[in-house]
Amino acid sequence: MKKLVTSSILLCLLISCSTDSDVNTPESYDVTPVSNDISFPENKANPLDYKGKLYYDALITYEQQNQFPNSIKEASSQLRFISSKFQNSPATNKSIIPFTDEIVASIMADPDNSMILIVENSSLSSEAKSSLITFLQALIIHRESEFTIAYDYIVAYENTIIQSTTWSQDDRDTILTVSSISRYSLYSESERKDRDWETSAGNKSVKPFFSKNEVAVISIIVLLEEII
Repeated sequence: MKKLVTSSILLCLLISCSTDSDVNTPESYDVTPVSNDISFPENKANPLDYKGKLYYDALITYEQQNQFPNSIKEASSQLRFISSKFQNSPATNKSIIPFTDEIVASIMADPDNSMILIVENSSLSSEAKSSLITFLQALIIHRESEFTIAYDYIVAYENTIIQSTTWSQDDRDTILTVSSISRYSLYSESERKDRDWETSAGNKSVKPFFSKNEVAVISIIVLLEEII
């Protein structure tokens, strides 16, 4: 019951930050909790789920030899590695982007406007742009929510896109790719919630450079350039 109330509160918040569009706004999503038995962040209903898994596998491979990013430089290095794995797979036909510390810093400073600029400059239809921006704005605003809540929202959004008959195949595939990567990206950080990934100096803990799920959100926005 507590989880149901929490999900209902999140839905109300998501509705309040949505834009004016038709079937693709959050108020039309049936955010029924579906994550009671989550053991992994997959959504088998999403035919592009494998692209999120590709992201997750690249992330795990990187972190086997590197610690969780605790600086802009380290986050940039992680993103360059992940992007190279996307370039070397059929998941995208986009050319690799030379990610720099400056790009990561600018997204960190203003994730909302950075995301909007990328989406608006894409080849998506106007309807798809509006829907994707609303979806990502909700993730940015509520990035500190627990993964189970974010998962329910993302899957509800994916189901709306899958069931709609108004989308072109390109728009549908692009949005389902972004949502899939969003699921796996947020899940990858939720796995660390019980780990001590803060750096230490003697007995004194050092505050992490990034806040909860901030690296995940930056990764999603950066990879938009690769996807759309």
